[in-house]
Amino acid sequence: MRAYVRLELRRLARMPGLLIFAVLMPLLSYLLFTNIDGLTGQERDVAATYTMISMAGYGAIGALLNYASGVVVDRSIGWMRQLRLTPLSPVRVVVGKGLAAMVTAIVPVVALCVAASVVNGVRLDAGQWLAIVPLLWFGALPFALLGLGMGYLATAQTVQPLNLLVYLGMSIVGGLWLPLDALPGWVAAVGRWLPTHAYADMSWQVAFGGSPTVTDLLTLAGWLVAFTALAVAGFRRSVRSTASL
Repeated sequence: MRAYVRLELRRLARMPGLLIFAVLMPLLSYLLFTNIDGLTGQERDVAATYTMISMAGYGAIGALLNYASGVVVDRSIGWMRQLRLTPLSPVRVVVGKGLAAMVTAIVPVVALCVAASVVNGVRLDAGQWLAIVPLLWFGALPFALLGLGMGYLATAQTVQPLNLLVYLGMSIVGGLWLPLDALPGWVAAVGRWLPTHAYADMSWQVAFGGSPTVTDLLTLAGWLVAFTALAVAGFRRSVRSTASL
């Protein structure tokens, strides 16, 4: 599997546009949202910290979904047929692709944290930074597997609309664009159980003096298991479809 992961990383190096999109859009949104007239003092500091986590998570999720769902291209060029001839099991293929995808997630996380510190003067303890960056990076793993599942199950015509619908839907309802308290009650009730909210809330808790809650950890772990099962099932179905051609 190590050789497979190295191969995927080399393929990733030939896709610079993906990382530019994943960094540029969240970064511009962050700078816009946190420099609105009227925000001053402590209010601005809180907004800058809260939105740093929101937009870093938004960028990481977007990078993972876009890269991982790109497996639909692998299916169209016959790469799935080649993988079926290797000793790799479906689980190893899915995990290997997911690990390679995780490289894309660290770039927007680091970019947003640096911008928050340099441009907006966000100041956190060293321990908080050392907790938030890994949480935003490794905590995004479920979305890599979600992207893989969609890529294996969708078609070339439907994967991008599906990807965008899931990305924006989970981000908005999960509280990455607006705090859940600002959303209608029934929307907030749903959003609290989405992986996007559990993922970001772990870092919000740390940034404001707390620690990740058991509920957030269990929620994210549950979605990780579900998305892994989806990705493995999608890979197996894709292999069967390829074998029948």
